[in-house]
Parts: sequence; structure tokens; C-alpha cells
Amino acid sequence: MEEIFKRNLLGLRQGHKPQTFGEAIFGPLPGFLEGKKRIHSLPKPSAPEFTEKKQVMESLERFARDKEESVGPVIPVEGGEIHVKPEPAWETRSFSDLSGLEEVLALSKNHQNISIGKKTPGEVRVLFVTETFRSWESIQEESAEGFLQEVLLGFPLKTAEFFSRMIGAMKLDPHEVILYPVEVNGEERPQDVMEVAAFFEPEIMITLGAKASNLILKGNDRLNLIHGQFFQRSLGNKKQIQIVPLYHPSIIETNLNMKKTAWADMQKIMKHMKKLP
Repeated sequence: MEEIFKRNLLGLRQGHKPQTFGEAIFGPLPGFLEGKKRIHSLPKPSAPEFTEKKQVMESLERFARDKEESVGPVIPVEGGEIHVKPEPAWETRSFSDLSGLEEVLALSKNHQNISIGKKTPGEVRVLFVTETFRSWESIQEESAEGFLQEVLLGFPLKTAEFFSRMIGAMKLDPHEVILYPVEVNGEERPQDVMEVAAFFEPEIMITLGAKASNLILKGNDRLNLIHGQFFQRSLGNKKQIQIVPLYHPSIIETNLNMKKTAWADMQKIMKHMKKLP
């Protein structure tokens, strides 16, 4: 053992550079250990270069692959381009008269007669879209005539009276307004709403509540993020309509803060229709 130590010490003096403490004491390691040493001393693979720009470009490439069917405009960016997803559009049909429209609607004839039966294309300025209509039996139990009867299609008496006052505050006459549901007998029918809009051509469509808003806008946004905003949609045949989501009247009538918010939204609509300076 002493002889081995002296020999290795001499090797050190001759300039051999040990790799480990064990090699310095006992000399070069046996071959099988050297192999392990070499394996362990291999350089670690370098981590892939990460930059925010590279991450953004990779995300845009994935987006483009997922949306290859998009035919919207293209925005050039450094190192690539972004395909802009087009706004959802609705394809609607043309009807020569009201009877043709009524035939394709799922709403019952009794409901249709009150909702749209006495309206005239070109005179309707606002189409209000509610979530659903009440049953015909429930409506018959309410004793009401004129415009209040139309509003009772969508709301119980107390809410209907409140909604009527909202419409009056917007300086709208009954013949300028249609109330129509986005759901009929538990079935979602947004296409019917758009057919009604294409036939009567109102200036504004006001969706009441989250469900009606998302079905018409073909989105899934929270109502508190989109209420009072204007969204333009195509109805086909080069027709366009402005859509404005509002909170549902049943929520507005019981909450003072909601009333203030709703009034601010309504004023935007009134300015758009030039009913406010």
C-alpha cells in the first residue's frame, strides 16, 4: 500500500492531473469505472433557448393551423402572419310577405299574431330578443290589451309593466318595436330571430339577458363584459344589423345599480337612433 502511494505521488509530481480525489490517492481508475466516470462527466445537454417572441410565434402558428378554414383578412407580423377570424354571419331567406315568414317560424300562431302579426316592415326600429315566451294559457290569464299584451308574451305582469316603461323612456312607439324569443318550447331557435330581423329590417336588435345575447352573437361572453356594446352582424343579402346586449328586465327592475347601468346602455342606443341629441 505504501509503495502504491509513493508511485502515485510521483505521478502527481510529473504533472498528471487527477480527475477525482480517489484517482489522486489510488491512481487511474480501472477501465469499467473509467467508463462510468466518462459517462457521468459527459456535458449536460443545453436547455433549449426560450424567448417570448418564439413562444408567441409558435402560438400563432398553432392558431393558424387550427383555423385553416378561416377566410378572413390577413395581418402581417414580423416572421409570419395572423389570419383574422371573421365575425359570425347569419344566412337568411327572402319572403315576399308576412305569411311566408310565419310558415317557417316555430312560434305558435297565437303568439305570432300578437308578436309580429300587426307589424310593418320599414316601420320597426328595434327588435327586442328575450329568452323565451310564456305559455299561451299564462298569457290568457292576464287581462291586458294593446302593447302591454305584446310585452306579456315575454314577462309576467309586473316585469311587463316595468319593461313597457323602459320602452317609453327610450321614446319608442309600439309600432316601432317587436319582442321575439330565442327559444321556443325548450328548443333554441336563434335562426328564427334572424329571419324576423331580415324581414322587418330594424335598425337595432337588443338582446335581453346572457342566453339570448350569446345565441344571437354566437359567442360565450359574460354579459357584464359586453352589455351596452354594439356588434354588427350580417343577415345575408348584404343586410347588416347592430346588436346590443342588455341585462334582462327581471334583473334590472329589482336592482338600483342595474337600473343605472341599463339606463346608460339605453341612452347609447337612443343616441344611435338619434332620439337623443
